[in-house]
Amino acid sequence: MAGPSEQQPVSRRHPSAGASASGAIGTALLVAAAAAAAGGLLLGTEALPLWDEPLPSYGSRMLGHVARTSEDLYVRLLLSLPGGPQATVGKKRSESVPGAAAGTSAADEATQDKFKQEVARTSSEIDAQRQVSVKRYVEVRKEVAEAAGGEEPPVLPEHPDEVRMRMPPARPDGPEMRCGEEIPPESSLVTRGIELRARSVFQGNHGGQYGWKYIITFKNLGTDTVQMLTRHWIFVDQHGTLTNEVKGPGARGVTPVLPPGGEWSYESGTSLSTPYGSMHGSFQFEVLKGDTSPEKRSFSARVGRLLLSKKQKDRRLVPCQDEASSELLPQTSVLVTERVILGGQADASGKSEGRYNFGYDVQFNNARDSEIEVVGHSWTVVDAEGTREILVEGPGVGGNFGSRPYRLPAGDAFRVQGKLWSATKLANAEGTYRIIVKEGGTFREIEARTDYMGLSADKSVTHAPNFVAQPAEVL
Repeated sequence: MAGPSEQQPVSRRHPSAGASASGAIGTALLVAAAAAAAGGLLLGTEALPLWDEPLPSYGSRMLGHVARTSEDLYVRLLLSLPGGPQATVGKKRSESVPGAAAGTSAADEATQDKFKQEVARTSSEIDAQRQVSVKRYVEVRKEVAEAAGGEEPPVLPEHPDEVRMRMPPARPDGPEMRCGEEIPPESSLVTRGIELRARSVFQGNHGGQYGWKYIITFKNLGTDTVQMLTRHWIFVDQHGTLTNEVKGPGARGVTPVLPPGGEWSYESGTSLSTPYGSMHGSFQFEVLKGDTSPEKRSFSARVGRLLLSKKQKDRRLVPCQDEASSELLPQTSVLVTERVILGGQADASGKSEGRYNFGYDVQFNNARDSEIEVVGHSWTVVDAEGTREILVEGPGVGGNFGSRPYRLPAGDAFRVQGKLWSATKLANAEGTYRIIVKEGGTFREIEARTDYMGLSADKSVTHAPNFVAQPAEVL
């Protein structure tokens, strides 16, 4: 069944994007429309107004999108800055040679294929890091198979949330959270031999939002070879309010493989409506070589809580806040299915015809050792009354890809955007994709999901009740 998300791709421009407006608000919206035209070229098609979206609604949607997904949008903003990194997540890639990154030179790959990988600043450097991860993954699997008498190790990543929940609880007064004390804009923790160092740097304020970039450095001090597959972040303002909870695949489109002694860094960004706050989180790892016993083959490593402040050498007391209860779902989600990683996020986009509309954005990461192909899709929404409905389903990727399939080389990533709707202001949504994978000389089909994420028509609400798990209790 084809729904509006197939009929009206998010890549279409609004027919009245240049319409006149009056007063200061109208002028601001015209500026936003002009920025949208440039944004379509620099920041991707999701920056464009929807075909049937009123201009004021577009302006409101983009402001809300910035507030809730600033970690991701920070990377996109850098694309428009001279000398900034040119991220390629979501752009079409060469498919002539499976696993080969277009524009990746041998020199780039040689530079990145070393124990210490610096922050990738260009498209080719990001591509090179992806190819290094694929190369290392293939080599490690071969080594493990040879040690096991030629038998290939199983592909068994776990649910990222389950991996996180196995972490020992963080003590409020321990080094992970440092509650009740003034904290600096940096932190460092070691979990199972993986050191995670974090540092934040103030980037200025605009439109009532204060922005920071943060630099995360991974270093493998242990003896296992591991791969980072997913991330989880908690952002808190100066009042101790949880403003954003982010779940996503990899980082910057990369799922780095860290051998003993290996080091990898990346940077991203976030914003708050207050001049200071805090952030903390974790990364989920799979052990590729070493102790791969069932209870140890996956683990989560924490990033200690650090300050977000206008002053680099500042120390401040910020109230502690942990992730939301399991009875609530953030407007982001991530799930790993046989090393195909799907990360989703959702944003409100107004109300029409008696229903609440939302936009979705899904990132696919192929952490396998060979190309995959996305051949089918469906989206399910569960509203606040517990009513479950398959809104859209069909061949191909769906959303702004329509019915077209998409081949994704090993180690690569891409994105798709589309539209959802619900009869209630709060709801849950999950995307399911049919994917062809290759094992040995055979092909088979798997189902990869985004997991359920929250939908909220109120832009100030960051989480929605989990109507899927316990609809009777939350109503």
